[in-house]
Amino acid sequence: QLIWIWIAEGFVKCEKHETSLFDFGDSYFNELINRSMIQPIDINVEGKARACRVDDMVLDLILHVSTAKNFVTIFDGIKRKTSSQIKVRRLALQNSVVEPTMPQVTMSMSQVRSVIVFMPAINLMPPLSSFHVLRVLDIEGCELHNLRYVGNLYHLRYLRLRSKNYPLKSGELPVEIGNLQFLQTIDIIGLAVEELPWAFVQLRQLMCLRVGENTRLPGEMGNLASLEVLSTVFLDESPNFVKQLQSLTRLRELSMLAFEMD
Repeated sequence: QLIWIWIAEGFVKCEKHETSLFDFGDSYFNELINRSMIQPIDINVEGKARACRVDDMVLDLILHVSTAKNFVTIFDGIKRKTSSQIKVRRLALQNSVVEPTMPQVTMSMSQVRSVIVFMPAINLMPPLSSFHVLRVLDIEGCELHNLRYVGNLYHLRYLRLRSKNYPLKSGELPVEIGNLQFLQTIDIIGLAVEELPWAFVQLRQLMCLRVGENTRLPGEMGNLASLEVLSTVFLDESPNFVKQLQSLTRLRELSMLAFEMD
């Protein structure tokens, strides 16, 4: 998720067409490891780190520099960790204990490019209509019926949604997400969505799609010509998907499940 967020924010630049943005971002990640800025954890069978942690001293340095540069605003419902500047660029909402009556964040959101919300700080979340240039939206504790406005976030590149009551038993993803023509990453593996809206096949810049294994895919998945990562396809729910594979020429990572095969 970290590398896809970097890509969405425009931090990863690559002039070589034969190299994917993700591979270039992965080289950034490895460089941070080599310089001991981050520590790799959860190593996979290929020897690659699936996650990382930051030493406490390095974290203190990062917080100090990011605050001084107004890089991020951290709001925990008790105090705000930010500089004295007015404009908020990136917003992180987090708190281990939030009272039900805790007021929402009231700072101006018009220049915010990135929002990451951790439970139970969803109660602090400003209305989505207050974000005008949002590129990254990562929400833990969302409810699908509150997400209709997502389709109006036209600058959005990265969308990750996680339900506080996993799995979500009812509801479908808003079809309005099909309006987000710049969207590069959709990660809803933490939601039990029955079916992706047909409008998703219009997202021609989508590079990474992660859904739950019981999510049924639309029929014209082959239209997603930029897709590089797709997980998880349950063939029993999407039996026509295999026919679409030949059109996904950039696909490099695919996860599929099948319990009944003819």
